[in-house]
Amino acid sequence: MENAPAELPFLSNLGLLLTYKCTTACAHCIVEAGPHRKEEVQLDQALDWISQAREYQNGRMVGLALTGGEPFCIPEKLTQLVEFGHQLGFLISVVTNGFWAKSEEEAVAVLSGLPDVQMISMSTDVYHLKTIPFQNIVHLIHACEKLNRVFNVAVCTDRKTNPEYLQIVADLAALGHADKIRTAITFPVGRAQRLAKNFQYPLTPEPPAAACMMASSPIAFPDGKVLGCIGPIVSLPNNHPLYLGNLNEESLAGIFDRAEVNPILHMIRVWGPYKLVTMLAEMGLGEFLPKKYVNTCTCDICYKLMSNPMLLAALNEKMHDEKLLEYMAYARLFYLNETAMAQRLNLDDESKQERQQAA
Repeated sequence: MENAPAELPFLSNLGLLLTYKCTTACAHCIVEAGPHRKEEVQLDQALDWISQAREYQNGRMVGLALTGGEPFCIPEKLTQLVEFGHQLGFLISVVTNGFWAKSEEEAVAVLSGLPDVQMISMSTDVYHLKTIPFQNIVHLIHACEKLNRVFNVAVCTDRKTNPEYLQIVADLAALGHADKIRTAITFPVGRAQRLAKNFQYPLTPEPPAAACMMASSPIAFPDGKVLGCIGPIVSLPNNHPLYLGNLNEESLAGIFDRAEVNPILHMIRVWGPYKLVTMLAEMGLGEFLPKKYVNTCTCDICYKLMSNPMLLAALNEKMHDEKLLEYMAYARLFYLNETAMAQRLNLDDESKQERQQAA
C-alpha cells in the first residue's frame, strides 16, 4: 500500500466553533446554523480552552481555526479571541460566508480591523448564493489580495456534475483563483437530512477509499464537547469513537492524551473510514453494513456506520482491542511517521520492525 498523503500533523490545530448563529440557513448545513440560533461560546471559557491548547505539550498546537455558524455574527467576541490567540502565538484562521463584504472597501476595512487573522476560508455555493451574492466573495477575494492574506474558497455540492456548481467553479477560475477552490461533497446529515429531496447524491455500493485529513484537527463546541473532526458526527449522540470528551468535565490535555491512543480515530486518519467497513465485514457484520454510499464522500461512511446501533457497538468494543491498538500504533509509525502512540503503548523496536513488514 502506498504511503498516505501528507497532512496536517495530529493535534497541531484546534477548531473552535464560536456560534451557531448565521445570517443564512443553508440547506446542507450539518450543524443547522441559522439566524434563529442563539447559542455561542462563553468568552471566559473560550479563553481558557485556547490557553490550555497553547500549553498542551509545550506548544505542540500552533493553529487555531475559528468557525461557526458565522463568526462575524459576533464581531466583538471574535476580535477578542483573535487578539488573545495571536498573543499566545497561534496562527489563526477564520471561516466566513462573507455576508459583511458588501463592497471591496468594507471588506478591506473589516479585515484590516483583524490584522492577526492570517487565513480566511470563505464559503460560497448554490446554498449560500440564495442569500449572499457571489459579488461579496469577489470583494473578499480582492480584499485578501490587497492585504496579503492567505485564503481559500470552500464550495459544497451534492455532485461534481451539478451545472450550478460548475458555474461557480468557472467564475472563481475566471478571477484567477482556481487553485484556491476546496470542493466538499454534501451528505444527508443535519439540515440536509431533513431536506434530502433537494439533493441528488450519486450513490455507489463501494465506500470511497481515501484517508481523512480532517480527523487530525479536533474541534471544540460551545457546550464543551470535543469531537475528532467537524463532520457528520456532530449530529450524533456522544457515544461514538470520535467523541473525545468534554472540556467542562476534564482538561484539554486529558482529552488529547486519550485521543493519541484512539485506534478508530487513527484508522480513519491513516486509511480512511472505508477501512472501518472492511474491519466490520471481517468481524461478520456484513449484513448490517450500508448498501450504498455517497460517491467520493468519506464523511458519509462515518455517519452511516456510527448511526447504526449494531455497528456502533462493534466499533466501541474495538476501541479497547489490544491487537488493534498495537497495529494502529505501528501504522502511524509506518505511514505518518508518528511515534506518540507507540511510545504510550511502550512498544519495542523488534515488534515495530515486525509490524512494518506486515503493513
